[in-house]
Amino acid sequence: MAGPQDLVVSVSFPFGRYAATPWYRSRREHVGNVEWPPSPWRIVRALVCSAHRLGDDGLVEEAVALVRRLACVEPRYLLPPAREVVYAQWMPQLEYDDAPGATQRSENGHTLLAIDPDRELLVRWPGLALDESERHLLARLLEATPFLGQSVAVSYLRLRESWPALRWDEGEAVPRAAEGELAGQGGDRVVVRLLAPEPTVTRADLEVSTADGLVKAMPAPPGARWVEYVRRTPPRRRPRKLDPLVSTIVHRLEGALRPAVAGPSHPEAGRPGPRGLPPLAELLRRACGYLPSCVEVIPADDDLDGRAERLVIRLADPIPISRASTLLAPRERLLGPSIDCALRLERVHWATDATDAPGEGSSDVIRERLIVFRVESLRPPPLTEALSVCEIYRRRMLGVAGRRLGADAIPPLLSGKRYAGDPVEDDHRHAHVLVSSRDGRTIDTLAVWCPAGLGPEETAIVRATTLPPLLGAPVALVETDEDPFSGPARRFCSHTPFLPVRHPKRRGDRLRDAVEEQVATELVRRGLPSPARVSRLPGPWETFRIVRLAKKGCFPELGAHGFDIDLPEPVQGPIAIGRNSHFGMGLFLPTT
Repeated sequence: MAGPQDLVVSVSFPFGRYAATPWYRSRREHVGNVEWPPSPWRIVRALVCSAHRLGDDGLVEEAVALVRRLACVEPRYLLPPAREVVYAQWMPQLEYDDAPGATQRSENGHTLLAIDPDRELLVRWPGLALDESERHLLARLLEATPFLGQSVAVSYLRLRESWPALRWDEGEAVPRAAEGELAGQGGDRVVVRLLAPEPTVTRADLEVSTADGLVKAMPAPPGARWVEYVRRTPPRRRPRKLDPLVSTIVHRLEGALRPAVAGPSHPEAGRPGPRGLPPLAELLRRACGYLPSCVEVIPADDDLDGRAERLVIRLADPIPISRASTLLAPRERLLGPSIDCALRLERVHWATDATDAPGEGSSDVIRERLIVFRVESLRPPPLTEALSVCEIYRRRMLGVAGRRLGADAIPPLLSGKRYAGDPVEDDHRHAHVLVSSRDGRTIDTLAVWCPAGLGPEETAIVRATTLPPLLGAPVALVETDEDPFSGPARRFCSHTPFLPVRHPKRRGDRLRDAVEEQVATELVRRGLPSPARVSRLPGPWETFRIVRLAKKGCFPELGAHGFDIDLPEPVQGPIAIGRNSHFGMGLFLPTT
């Protein structure tokens, strides 16, 4: 993964071929001796050559200074798929006249690499930050470089802004000292030696001619050194996907005689014995013909009518999907005393790293980022109680999720916690509850915003959540298409107060972690551009409730603040930052 300070150069081969003879090989030793990847020495010499073609000695000196900067870092390579092609080349026989008019020839094998013209070779110098003039010079030299290696290797070189994710059929090459960067990658590895320039390389060293046989016979040219690289070759075939592991299966129960759920109306439900019902696990075993050991079968009562609408099958030890076929599609109905219903598969949870909700990576699932409701009430709650309203809504939303899926299966995108109970570390990509007011006094809009996107299960839970009566009056939530949160816009103003996340500190004559600085930092952490201006916005921020009912550690002594922010370019909202931003605080609305 490339960082913001990395220098990345891409090389494409429009004719689909690359040929280059390593330093220690003769021009007559072509077969199987292609230098791959191109050595750093070859790349920097090509840059100096382009400088000679473009300008005078001044430009060449600038190119040499740039080469010295590049020589301070050993580059990494991302290698496109390449295959060797050997073809015959007719050359004069060594024992006969080698003059241009010679008539007797002998066949000499030659090797080049065939590369897809649409794929790129990427070279990255980690941590090498060039200034604007150096980047401009490098881009100019790259554009003027017609080929790398032999003249048949016509190339197109340019600067890149990013280092893409590795594809299964791409290889890598890193210095041997950094071999740990290849950890966990499949394929074969070989050690290759590549020439790299010394940081003290001179112009004379870079301009040395290889026509002199004595120079070519040197262990390394002046101003260069050998660096051992580990080159990883990808597997020839796409890695076969392993059977995904199933951890939880959720079935919808269809029929009038659904299992009773333990409660006031059925206190003995689910208990073995003369008064109770047989365990659901035993009935499920009969319906499926198979049930793994260490399984928990949980009935979920969605509408609190005393009978289950869903059956959650939780496996302590996840099993491959090939072994779960009868669990996914039971052969029989669920039959027992006072039970007769069919099971229809509704959802499968996969045994993955559960920082996200199960199934989030599915590309065929439509995910919603923002669901907006209009708040209708004879006594709408005041905007100053935004934190309390959002906290009540979220608590009721998790209650709906717990009744539908079980208390241990609440989706992390709604709860902000993994299934094990520890907080997720997802850069605030789980659900936020937001409220807004058109008149600035009473709440008239409520929204659930999830940057990672909510799947069908989560959106159904959000839409099934209601608010209790507030201020003695019922509250209705009506879904609407109106969106006061998103923009896009370049200017955003505080709608609810920004709550700082750190204590400002004075270090000498400088105030560190000032509230304005924290606003800019929080914006950048959420993937937004650094603001061009952050200015104080007066308002009744001190009248807002800023301490949660269920969590007292909110540092009220840091105060509540409002700001007007200008961004360098239009961005898409919503923007909610700072402490308690998942409960309606720190909301910025777009302004014209």
